[in-house]
Amino acid sequence: MKLITFLLSFLLLCTSINAIAEMSKSIDHDDVWLYTVNQNDSFERIYQKYLNKRSNILALSQHIQHKLTKKLQPGQVISIPVEMLKKIPTNAQVLLVYGDVAVTSTLVNEKRKLNKGDLLVQGDELRTGKNSLAKLLFADGSNIDIQPNSILSIQASYKYVGKETFVTNLKLVKGRTEVSANPRHAVGNTLEVETPSAIAAVRGTQFRVGADGDIALQETLDGQVAFSADENGVKQEVLLAKGYGSIAQKGKAPLPPIVLPASPDLSALPNLIETYPVQFTIAPQSDAVAWVSQLSLDADFTQILNDQTIQAGGLVFDNLADGQYYLKLRAQDQYGLQGKDATHAFSVKIRPPEKLLELVEPLDGAVIPLAPTELIWTSMPNASRYIVQIARDADFVNMVFERHASFNRLSIIHSFGSGEYYWRVAVLSDGKPQKFSQVRKFSR
Repeated sequence: MKLITFLLSFLLLCTSINAIAEMSKSIDHDDVWLYTVNQNDSFERIYQKYLNKRSNILALSQHIQHKLTKKLQPGQVISIPVEMLKKIPTNAQVLLVYGDVAVTSTLVNEKRKLNKGDLLVQGDELRTGKNSLAKLLFADGSNIDIQPNSILSIQASYKYVGKETFVTNLKLVKGRTEVSANPRHAVGNTLEVETPSAIAAVRGTQFRVGADGDIALQETLDGQVAFSADENGVKQEVLLAKGYGSIAQKGKAPLPPIVLPASPDLSALPNLIETYPVQFTIAPQSDAVAWVSQLSLDADFTQILNDQTIQAGGLVFDNLADGQYYLKLRAQDQYGLQGKDATHAFSVKIRPPEKLLELVEPLDGAVIPLAPTELIWTSMPNASRYIVQIARDADFVNMVFERHASFNRLSIIHSFGSGEYYWRVAVLSDGKPQKFSQVRKFSR
């Protein structure tokens, strides 16, 4: 009899353990907080420390199936749904501002210039102008780069009390942003970027989001992103792994994952530019229809000088002063999706323009009735000898005079007879003429 009782008790214990294990598997630990009861804990005490409203005392009791009249036991593990927890608002710190960036606070309806070190809160909206950007740091360590000509607002930024996980919800109205979300990969942290057409939701990855009217773009650079949009009132979602992107039009499901364009090959670009204009020829790519470039004064691309998109050919930059520059280039496909960046560092050191030998007298077309003829030209640095030529034709085939000169003038006593004559001068180096001057004409 004792043996039968023991076997029944053992079987009941195994069944209970299996049930608990199955229940544990079914719990989404991102949606609950597993709390270990402390000495003297009660439902009232847990409410005061962690719950966001008193009615959640009863809701928690029902959720964990533990009567309010029954004392909680120290060491007991209870699951508290995160929606019952208090929320503490968190700030976003401005790490970088470059160019024209403004912030509008919905709390005070005030628009002002954004500055490095500012703290932003829920409801704040940022606008970046041309060649302008901002970089934000959120409480969970996520970094947000807001690109030029963009509008982004902070919809929510808070931490759950007790669970110590962070929620960040952003809205990109227009433009582009690049996100490095939850870099510490803390379990339970979430970040969403909403556009007018779709939502990108992540728990730890690097990605870009773009918004242009009714079109939303998403590009995954690392990790995985859930990209969703509503079609006929039903949420449609695609998972985008590293190297894939998608596009969603308002009211339609996102396109299936699309391979992002390859990174451009910039290995053939010169490292030193010595003449204007500064220009680079971009190698064609089969998966690209355009290229997006940024030119910056620093390798972190925080001081953008130029931002442009080209369809073909090359990049041209005018009036760059001598110094070090950094070029960032990414390919763009037919959908507008952009691939990984390629960067190229180069220096500009423009050589001073070469001084040209110019003819001074006589003026072009002058009439000189009688000899002598006085020829004068500009003096050239380090020149010790010149060669002077006179011919009856502009191609100097029918030459009538050639002589060397030690200075930048020569008096010719020969008349050559009436007619038209052409003359030019060049510096002699090692006995050979260098670049000839322009040709002038005189007549007798």
